[in-house]
Amino acid sequence: MSNKSALLSTVLFSSFTQWDVKQFFFEKILSKYPVEELGKHLVHQTKKVQLSDEPDKEFTILGVSNKIGMFDASVEKGHKIKQKYHKVEDNWLAYNPYRINVGSIGIKTQELKGGYISPAYVVFSCKDTILPEFLWLMMKCNFFNKLIKDSTTGSVRQTLHFDKFASIKAPIPSVTEQQKILDSYHSKLYEAEENINKGDNYSNGILLSVQSDVSSLKNEIKNEKPYSSILQIIPFSSTRRWEVGYIQKEGRLGTIYNSFKYPEYKINDLKKESLFGLSVKASLDKKKGMIPVLRISNVVKGEIDFSELKYLPADCATNTKEPNKWILRKGDFLITRTNGSKDLVGKSAIFNSDETYTYASYLIRYRFDTNLVLPEFVNILFMTPLVREQIAVMRRQGGGQYNLNSDEIGAIRIPIPSIPIQEQIIKKFFDARDGANIYYKKAKQCRQEALDNFELEIFS
Repeated sequence: MSNKSALLSTVLFSSFTQWDVKQFFFEKILSKYPVEELGKHLVHQTKKVQLSDEPDKEFTILGVSNKIGMFDASVEKGHKIKQKYHKVEDNWLAYNPYRINVGSIGIKTQELKGGYISPAYVVFSCKDTILPEFLWLMMKCNFFNKLIKDSTTGSVRQTLHFDKFASIKAPIPSVTEQQKILDSYHSKLYEAEENINKGDNYSNGILLSVQSDVSSLKNEIKNEKPYSSILQIIPFSSTRRWEVGYIQKEGRLGTIYNSFKYPEYKINDLKKESLFGLSVKASLDKKKGMIPVLRISNVVKGEIDFSELKYLPADCATNTKEPNKWILRKGDFLITRTNGSKDLVGKSAIFNSDETYTYASYLIRYRFDTNLVLPEFVNILFMTPLVREQIAVMRRQGGGQYNLNSDEIGAIRIPIPSIPIQEQIIKKFFDARDGANIYYKKAKQCRQEALDNFELEIFS
């Protein structure tokens, strides 16, 4: 906050908009663009719809991810829902008035399914004097977040209603200048995307090379028999899943199994134990006696991402008979059993930290017999088409999610060479992966530069 010559000063009673002294210590905004109240450029959208008023219509309800500051979650709601929801149209924005200071801000895009959001959110649209994406990016800037914090009320739980939000002053270039700033931003993002593609191509090449060491499987698998009709006579004894087309897809598994160059093992044959994670609500704030909990979002590209964590009480991860029942150990194999994306269900990683962590319910932990298999070897194979194709056959869809149960994961088969050969393959993978990581680091740098340049252009 800006320094003042005296904390005690005469203030007109009529100037009080919130009973919080910080309102008189706003950050000074430095910008080459006109600084104006946001309310001049916004329209508060307050229309609500009660889903039960339209019993024949299914509604998709949006949510906002604090991690990426975008709408990223949706759930189908039917006519039984009595609560009223805000309507959200394309290019409208919404924020959680109690979580805006941690990034709970979203913009509705055309690609995103869904048009309703919880009434707890503040919803607004932009006039033709400000581009929605420009405003959304500005709201994600570090300096703008300081302005938000200076405008919120409360101590533990901050609150920012629309009227106070609309009174915040911020730089507003002309629409032409806004578009130029956005073009520069997207140019950096395009550079980042190019590096991601290069890294992915590099990684895929590594994985196919590893796969060729243990299997003769090619990149693409086709059904061995074309089916002229979905209606066929199938023996009852062969029906393990009552799902249309499953047995047809299952024919692809034979091609995979016949490609193995080493003895075949099921995951259940390799494990010493497995255990579902905890169904306990976690907190963003770490308090005394709490430990971090790994979630689906922490399993990224075959590794654990420790950058965004939640916490829960340590005693949730224990019981009397087994004090460390849900505490992770080095070498634990974690696999995602459910995800909204079919390509992400079944993603895995190895826990290799010396710190105390637990894990959430949508993850399953496996501990393997290391006399037979090394966890890193299993994890590498879980990224190859050799296993991804098996997951594609086994996964099922329900409630907007793709799922794998423990029996299906346990039935996944992989070729198991000797431990020395596994060690060679692991070394080969990690030595080569450094090349892919160079591109991923460049992509991360470009994305950060895109945001930094955007903020510097506006707030300087």
